[in-house]
Amino acid sequence: MFPLKRYAALLIPCFSVALLCEAKNLGTVGMTWPIGESDLFAHIANKLENFEKSGYLVETNKNFIATVNATIERPPRVSGIKRTNVPRVFFHDPSVTLTKDIITPNGQILAKRGDQFNPLDFTPMNQILLFFNGNDREQVVWALKQIRGAMLNQHVSPILIDGPVLELSKQWERQVYFDQKGVLTSKFEIRQVPARVLRDGNLLRIEEVIP
Repeated sequence: MFPLKRYAALLIPCFSVALLCEAKNLGTVGMTWPIGESDLFAHIANKLENFEKSGYLVETNKNFIATVNATIERPPRVSGIKRTNVPRVFFHDPSVTLTKDIITPNGQILAKRGDQFNPLDFTPMNQILLFFNGNDREQVVWALKQIRGAMLNQHVSPILIDGPVLELSKQWERQVYFDQKGVLTSKFEIRQVPARVLRDGNLLRIEEVIP
């Protein structure tokens, strides 16, 4: 084996000389060859072309579209919500507390951090929110009765926590919504459906009812 000390003795002088030498363009030494690696984009294009010829790309697109359509038609069920067993009525205060000052472009302070205000003080809410399970026939019938029985000045928004949102929209010829990821039911602390949310003074009245 080549002695380590002897190897170091040879390496150090060579390294020192390299540091002292002035960098110069020495030109081309010997023969050169083009880089052997293929162009990345050309490689990807070739792969896609092969996928298309084999039918793999078309099949993948079909599966992707089918998955997207299925998710739109039936979004994932909101977890933690059950059918109403024991009816209850409670209230939600929609008041919010500002976390920073609200200032106009010209520097005028409209509201200060820490101020609290209730949106119902500034807007007439004639909307009724209906939360229900579209897979439960009785709940669907209940929701439809609520829509048909609403007064002319009331706007009813049917909101699913599970079920065929597009199918009901077509049947009822009106927009049916879906509580994606349970954002609204969590905000209103709804645990049972069907449930109805409507204005009661400066509060929101929430009713979990038996259909």
